[in-house]
Amino acid sequence: METKTQKAISLFVNGELKEAMKMFRSFRLGWSKDEKRTIDIACECLCGRTSFYRSLGIDCEKMIVKAVAILSAKYRI
Repeated sequence: METKTQKAISLFVNGELKEAMKMFRSFRLGWSKDEKRTIDIACECLCGRTSFYRSLGIDCEKMIVKAVAILSAKYRI
């Protein structure tokens, strides 16, 4: 049986970034406060809320790249 972590990693590796971020976002343990915030914002941006975050002065593309880097480092992908 595939675990939630394995499924999220599989989605990430297969290029389904939006779905992978949704799963990683639900993880409670293992993230620092800054990492959790970055992943949450990246997920929101991928789900179509870019205009809201841009109105707050947040660069969505930069947050997505940062979230991908966090996940790649954490799970050695």
